[in-house]
Amino acid sequence: MSIASAFGNQKFYRDINPALEVSKQQVVEFKIEPKVEQSVVKVSDFNNFLAAIGRRESSNRWTVINKWGYMGRYQMSRKNVDIFLGKHITNRQFLESKELQNKCMIALLKHNKKILRRQIRKHANTNVNGVWVTESGILAAAHLAGAGNVKRWLRNGKNPKDKLGTSLVDYMKLFDGYNLEMSI
Repeated sequence: MSIASAFGNQKFYRDINPALEVSKQQVVEFKIEPKVEQSVVKVSDFNNFLAAIGRRESSNRWTVINKWGYMGRYQMSRKNVDIFLGKHITNRQFLESKELQNKCMIALLKHNKKILRRQIRKHANTNVNGVWVTESGILAAAHLAGAGNVKRWLRNGKNPKDKLGTSLVDYMKLFDGYNLEMSI
């Protein structure tokens, strides 16, 4: 859109400054592009977030145990299962129960959200170390690498990787933009 067509015609310019004469050749075409921090904004619900984590961790297989002993859809450690379920259950009980696995994962997410609440408040929906940061990305990264490593990355950019080579930033990017609506 040209300036002249945006404001009618040359008469507009002469009314503002009569000494200013503008011909059509002098009018420059321009486009206004909105500044966008993130090219695609994904908004999804909590269940889709859990399904995405499950897909990434275990291909959504509820009964799998990897070679390091992480179990179920979300690849939870034995220690976290005991802590977040509040009691000891057998691996078999855990693997056979979708309800227990979801309960454990939700408890872990709430725990990480509580630990990282200041970082979420400060950094959510900003660009840090060249990465678009969201609450869901922070919580997914904490699931992969631990809340302490997320804090470290936000402070100094140290980007740890798991035993398969997946980095905290990989999860930060992969799981950004989910609307979790989860209270702590």
